[in-house]
Amino acid sequence: MAALLASTVACSGSDIDDLTVFAASSLTDVLPDLAAEYENQTGTTITTVFGGSNHLAAQLRDGAPADAFLTADARLLEQVATRERLVRFAANRLVVAVPTGNPAGVSSLADLARSDLRVVVCAETVPCGAATSEMNTTIDADSHEISVRAVLSRLSLGEADVGIVYATDVASEPGAQPAWPQPEACPCVTYTAGARTYWALPFLAFLASPAAQEILVRHGFATGELD
Repeated sequence: MAALLASTVACSGSDIDDLTVFAASSLTDVLPDLAAEYENQTGTTITTVFGGSNHLAAQLRDGAPADAFLTADARLLEQVATRERLVRFAANRLVVAVPTGNPAGVSSLADLARSDLRVVVCAETVPCGAATSEMNTTIDADSHEISVRAVLSRLSLGEADVGIVYATDVASEPGAQPAWPQPEACPCVTYTAGARTYWALPFLAFLASPAAQEILVRHGFATGELD
């Protein structure tokens, strides 16, 4: 599939000057770099809209215009009339994170059940929350946020003692850090891109290209065999 799409982008390119891409909030830091590289290659600019995947899908179902949808929940792509081709382009993993300096002294998964700590997680309706529910540990959550970036914001502002976010979020936010050294293990999520217009098919091919994969790795995402 990736090879077929790569052929598409090499031969045809995009026939319009601008694409609108709806993307999961955990792609906030990497997508601008991907968009800049795509514009450099094709001359087509990318207008981005970020948010919790389920909220973006609801907007698309209500008629919001977008050429592509990038999400960590591939099931949502079935709801928003995407074209046949889907591209899995990156993966991420969960990390228990704290504000920089770890003022509450969080040191293990057991601390997620402490009632004296402000614990913040994603709502189960978004991919980071669904993955959190697979951790098989007791979590006494004080807040369930609409996106992983909302959890990260609470941590960086000192409004929470501990939260669960993606590894890439911790890497990009100086106001947060892993609560303790955590091995690279799942629960994990895989990002999938779907085209809602034919104009977006070359962009999907680009996401699977070596140039895009290099950018994703630089931002801490896993790539390679994702099927």
